Parts: sequence; structure tokens; C-alpha cells
Amino acid sequence: MSNKIFGDYEILKKLGEGGMGAVYLARDINLQREVAIKIIAPELSRHTRLISRFRVEAIAQAKLNHTNIVTIHSFSQEKNIYYIVMEYVEGISLKEAINENLPVLRSLKIFSQILEGVGYAHSQGVIHRDIKPANVFLTSDQTAKIGDFGIAKVEGIEGLTRTGTGIGSPVYSAPEQILGETIDGRTDIFSLGVTLYEMLTGAPYLKITGDTDYTALKKALEYNPPKPSTINPDIPAELDAMVMKSIAKDPAHRFQDVNEFNREVKQLIASLTPVPGTPTLDKTAPEKTAPAALTEIEMRQPKTLVFNKKQLAIASIIIGILFITVVLLMVSRGSPPSVQTDPGTGTTGPVRSTTGSAALEKHSDVQSPGAAEEKPREITEQQPDTPPEITSITGMESLSLPETIKKMDWYIKSGHYRQAINLGLKTIRDETSNGDIYSVMAQAYYCDGKKDQARCYYMKALEHIDYLNFDADYYYKKNYFIKGTLGIGRQNIYFTPGNENLSHYAFNVSMGAIQRVSLDTIGDIARKLNKLIKKKKREAPKLIIRDTRKNKYTLVVKDSCEKSRGFIKDMINTLRKM
Repeated sequence: MSNKIFGDYEILKKLGEGGMGAVYLARDINLQREVAIKIIAPELSRHTRLISRFRVEAIAQAKLNHTNIVTIHSFSQEKNIYYIVMEYVEGISLKEAINENLPVLRSLKIFSQILEGVGYAHSQGVIHRDIKPANVFLTSDQTAKIGDFGIAKVEGIEGLTRTGTGIGSPVYSAPEQILGETIDGRTDIFSLGVTLYEMLTGAPYLKITGDTDYTALKKALEYNPPKPSTINPDIPAELDAMVMKSIAKDPAHRFQDVNEFNREVKQLIASLTPVPGTPTLDKTAPEKTAPAALTEIEMRQPKTLVFNKKQLAIASIIIGILFITVVLLMVSRGSPPSVQTDPGTGTTGPVRSTTGSAALEKHSDVQSPGAAEEKPREITEQQPDTPPEITSITGMESLSLPETIKKMDWYIKSGHYRQAINLGLKTIRDETSNGDIYSVMAQAYYCDGKKDQARCYYMKALEHIDYLNFDADYYYKKNYFIKGTLGIGRQNIYFTPGNENLSHYAFNVSMGAIQRVSLDTIGDIARKLNKLIKKKKREAPKLIIRDTRKNKYTLVVKDSCEKSRGFIKDMINTLRKM
């Protein structure tokens, strides 16, 4: 119908199509404005009942004049073709926005607008009965608009009351709606809750693709979804409870009206809205605020207090310079001659070490490697590993699980932690996850500064695999190291050398025997100073583990980012306290 004159409208292009007909973008010739025209399929126009349903939709929306509801202009007939002329919403559907991973705070702000629109519709005697992301649109300025009142129940109008005709999409339909029982505003609250669930988790809470009508309805009636936070750890507990209340099977256990629902949403938005100096869930930069006025007590403080603060700052700078000078002298003079030896590469990977206490005792007596065995080599600078095949992967296209993990690892190494998290969440929502991806998600969250989410994911990873493995170098003597694998499980940690000739340096320590885990912060400072003065030899920062038998295990972790040592320290400390 493109470029066709239809009544007083010029059809420009098709916007979408459904079972009842198609929606077109058109220009109102008289008023010179763009509108959307919903035209019922000509072959359906002879069915009186369907035309009645189409008319109810027009009446339902025409009764409503609200910012968050698509405005209806007219309901007309051109020969045997019926059509509705409505406001054209330039933007995207909420369904499309969800596919772009909506942050929690932004989701709530959009959802509050949807509640405003539905609340107004209920006040005018209109129950929507088909609320879902595909029927909500977002303008360019992020205004939410509800459309498609095709199966709405309108107070005072003899509409479609036969059992079954008021059922929308089974995934979003309340149990009483599916069973053909009496419905009210709480029916829309169920659909709203399911929509919010999808906004927060990125996917419908129930998949029924390919099911028969009976199977789909039965599955929708019986399904009990998990809490949204099991899919998206960014979701706070109070939001979890709010969503689960809204999708209760029994209407009496839901919010009793939309306004009650919206009040709780707005309270949560207020508590999550960023203020200066505090973190925010959706990374929105807080607005700068003017400094607070001085109180009367502060104005009475003597000026010497300001002078003393300056003195303290100058003294701190002087002490810092002296400390850096001492460290530089120690680094430049204290390194012993290096010995170039080669232990061989061996194989590194998820090896399960079962070495017992005998190995620990043997390790404690070791002073130097034997003449017949292969000697470890001197440590050298570790350059960032950026495989070309990983850097060439772009976009959010479908990747295999190993490719996804490689790409996430590359994001973490590059410092793009949020991109790694988003890619991982998308993969988990697609139900293609395993223990390895949970492990990488945990590292990404930790590097991004979200320790609680990191703990959630590495505990989930250990539900699927016995150990989380990391490439590591084990220091047994100054300037020498043994390449191998550090494994962390719920009950113990182990180290297995990559070279079988050095297997007697393996160790295995139970979580209960670990006394302390620490980071070599002096090594961090030395490394930065060496980098500052462009010295080639740079000490790698170390992870130090001590047990109750006074054994000390010093390791360099060679993993996704410089924060990996802190991640491993946090994991061990969490597990040993359980």
C-alpha cells in the first residue's frame, strides 16, 4: 500500500503486521502530520465478531487521554476496510530496549511510567488484558507509551466475554485470565509483574515456543519462576520481593491496585537514585551539586586550622618522596645476579592434585633443585596476552561458549569489565552457561568493584565444577619460580607444576589449615617504580598464603587482570570461613 492514498491519508510504509492486520506509517493530508494507521485484514472484515473486537480497541483507547498511552484519533471505514488512526510513536518497542540490556534503575523509571498509564486506564474503567513488552513503546526522550488495546475490557461496553477470547499471550496472562474467570485490575498487575521480570533479567521468564495451545496454557498455569536476582545479581532483595508479589498466582496475594504497586516502585527508585559519592546500579553519572553552606560552628573555627592542614599535606609529600627514594635505591642495588635456566613447558590445565602432607613436609626442606632434575627458570616480565583471534571478535553476535569466554577474558584484560558482564549475562540468559562462564563472570564483577556479585558467581561456578583453576608461578626460592596450576575448591587449594619432573613441589592445603592470605603490596610499589623509570626487569606482585604449619606459599597469578590476586584472596577467605 506504499504511496497509496487511503481516505485522507497517504500511506508511507508498513511498520508491522499481526494476526488482525497491519500497521502503517501515513501522513494526514489535511493536518500535515504523521500518524499510524492500523488496518484490519480485508478477509477478516466480514466477520462481525472480529470487527466488534476492533471497535472495542478503538473505544478503549479513545476513552484515554494520557501521556503514557498511545492516542487514538479516529475509527473509520473505507468501503469494506476498517481502520484505526492513532498517534505515531517514533522510537522503539520496550521489547527492543530489553534486548539492549536495560540497567536496573532505568528499568524502574520506565516501568513507573507504564504503571502511570495503566493506573489511569483502570480509573477510566479499562482493563488492558494484554500488557507485554511488545505492546509498550519508547519515544526518543524515553517516554513510555502503552498501545494495542485489542482485547481490553471496557466498563459499560458489551465486549468479548466468551471464555478464551480475552486471553492475550499465555506467558504474560494471569491464571484467572487463562481460566476464563472474573478479571479486574489485578489481572493487569500480573502482566505488569511479568513484564518487569523480563526488563530486569533480559528474557521472558517462561519459554513456550513450539508448544501447542493446550501445552502452552498448562505450562503458564503451573510454572513457578525463580527470583530475578538468580539471573541478574544486580537486583536488590526488595525489588526481588516486589516482582514475586506482583506475579503471585492468587490475585489476593498481589498488589491490590496499580497505584500501590507504583508507590513501592517510586520508593525504590528514590533509594537507588545516585547521590554524590555513592555507587549506582546503572552507572549513571551523578549530577554535581553545589557545596553545602558552612555551618555556624565551622565558621567559628580559627584560621590556624587551615594552615595546619597545609602543613600536614606538605609533610606527607616530603615523606612520600623520601620513601620513593629509599625504595629506588633498594631496587637498583638489591637484585642478585640472575641465572638463566629452563624448566621446560610441560602442560598446564585443570589438573587435580591429590598430594598430601608428605609433599608439604618435603617442600619445607627444599633449599635448591637437585642436580638430576630440571631447574626452574628466572622470572621475567609478563607481557599482556592479547590473542589476535580474540581481538577480531566484535559485536554481540552468536558465539560458541569457548569463544564467549575468550572474548570476556579479553574484555577483562582490556579493562572493559561492564562489556564482559553484559556479554556473560546475555549468554546465561540464552541458557548456554556452565561453571567456566560463571567463573569469568565472577572475575569481571570483582574487577568492576562489585564483590557481592563476584561471590555469588564463584559460588555458583563451584556448584558446577570441582575447582576454579588459574595459571600461576610458584616461588620456592628468590628469583626462581615453577610454572603450574593453582586450583581452588570448596574444601582445599592445590598447586600442580606443569613439568612432571618438578611434581614433588606440588602442595595441597585444606581450607581449614589456611591461616592467612595476603598480597605483596611492596611488590606492587616496586613494579610501578620500575615501570616509571623504564627498567626492563619488573618484579611481579605476589599472592602469599600461610598455613597453620607455618608453611608459606608465594605465587604469581597470571590471569585476566592485575586484580586477579585480590579476586583469589577474596575467594579463599570466603571459602575458608564457611
